[in-house]
Amino acid sequence: MIGVKRIKMRKVFEITNKNIINDVIQKAEYGTLALCMDNKPYSIPINFVELDGEVFFHGAKKGKKIEVIKNNSNASFSVVEDYSLLPSYFSTDTGTACPATQLYKSVILDGQIQFVEDYEEKANALETLMKKLQKEGKYIPLNHEMYKKAITAVCIYKLVPTTISAKFGLGQHFNKERYERVIRHLEERGTKKDLETLSLIKEFYKK
Repeated sequence: MIGVKRIKMRKVFEITNKNIINDVIQKAEYGTLALCMDNKPYSIPINFVELDGEVFFHGAKKGKKIEVIKNNSNASFSVVEDYSLLPSYFSTDTGTACPATQLYKSVILDGQIQFVEDYEEKANALETLMKKLQKEGKYIPLNHEMYKKAITAVCIYKLVPTTISAKFGLGQHFNKERYERVIRHLEERGTKKDLETLSLIKEFYKK
C-alpha cells in the first residue's frame, strides 16, 4: 500500500485516506508517466503495477524513455478514474456554460525512477502485473525457468514515491440546490456510469 508524504490542495477535494487512494491505484490499468530532459517534458501512457509502495513499469532496455530517465530520474505518475460528464443544464437553468464539468478521481505520485536489476524482483513485479491484468490466471507463473531469458532481457524500472496527492471531483462543493438538481438529472439519464457516479456523489457530499 502506498504511504508517503502528501502535498496540499483545496481541502474539499483532497483525499487522504490511504485505503481509498490505494483502491484507485489498484483499479487503474494504466496511467501517465511524466518525465523531463533538457527542460523539455515527455509523457508516456503506460501500464503498471503497484507493489509494496512502489510503482513498477516494464519495456525495452533502449529508447527515448530510457535515455530521458538516465538523464533525469525525477518523475511524476498520474492515474484517473472518469465518472459522469455533467452538461451545464444539469446544474442550472440559466443557460450559462460555466457549470459543465467532468467528475473524476485522480492520484498523482512524485518521486524518483530506479532501474531494477535483481532477477527475483523483476520476476515478482511481472508476476504481480500479470495477476492484476489477467485475474483469471490461465498462465504459467513467472518463476518458471522458461521465462529466464525474457525476464533477463526486459527492462524493469520503478517509481519510488516521495509525495502523493489524491483529488476527487465528485460534487463535494455543490450547494444543496445544485446537488439535488444534478442527482435528479443523473437518475433520469440513468446510464451505468451515472448510477456509479450517483453512489459516489452521495458518499462524498458534505452536507
